[in-house]
Amino acid sequence: MSEIDYTRHYSNWHSDTPEHEQKMISFYKKEIIPFYPPEKETKVLDIGCGMGFLLLALQNLGYNSVSGIDIDEGQVKSCQKKGLNVVQVDDSIAYLNENAEKFDFISAFDVLEHIPPEVQIKFLKAIKNALRQNGQFICSVPNANSVLGNRNRYIDYTHYVTFTEISLDFVLYNAGFKEIQILPMDFVSFSLKPSKFIHWLLFSISRFFRRFSFIAELGVQQGKSIPLSFNLIGLVRK
Repeated sequence: MSEIDYTRHYSNWHSDTPEHEQKMISFYKKEIIPFYPPEKETKVLDIGCGMGFLLLALQNLGYNSVSGIDIDEGQVKSCQKKGLNVVQVDDSIAYLNENAEKFDFISAFDVLEHIPPEVQIKFLKAIKNALRQNGQFICSVPNANSVLGNRNRYIDYTHYVTFTEISLDFVLYNAGFKEIQILPMDFVSFSLKPSKFIHWLLFSISRFFRRFSFIAELGVQQGKSIPLSFNLIGLVRK
């Protein structure tokens, strides 16, 4: 098993308090689960499931066949205390290959950047192997185009890379996936609440100047098309 206590890093943003748990469940219900098939019997695997917030959200909505894996002992124990079907694995590729064509939908949020580049496509091929025919895979990765791209690369000691929309498409395509969609993923939204409105306004101004810089460097056509979101989502089909 991993000799690194990743819970140390994870605890900068997440905790097991009831308030935070409900906040994360609400986030996943609103932003992520709409990508999932509506059928509640969909067999789901969440890779790098952390403290299990996505799994809880799925169960809360009636999905009855959800499971997760993680390399970190502390986070797996957190999931198991919640009664979630989560196991600790030290070799995700081996686990996926041992469970060939078992899952309808697999997710890996904020996982791919932790994998050495020379192993990423092999890892993605193992995910594809673990999906049933016509199954889907969704992932999120830090966006190198973001104004915070450099911080996202180095904020986590275990990050190897960040991605652009082009490099994420490249690894997914070379892993054999089809119907590849690369989508923006942000965490700031409009609100009339004063503090949130000011945050949204400053965010919008910053994003405007970021877009202007890309247009100045690359021209209007290319500069307008580059996603500037905090993260990128990859959604594909086997």
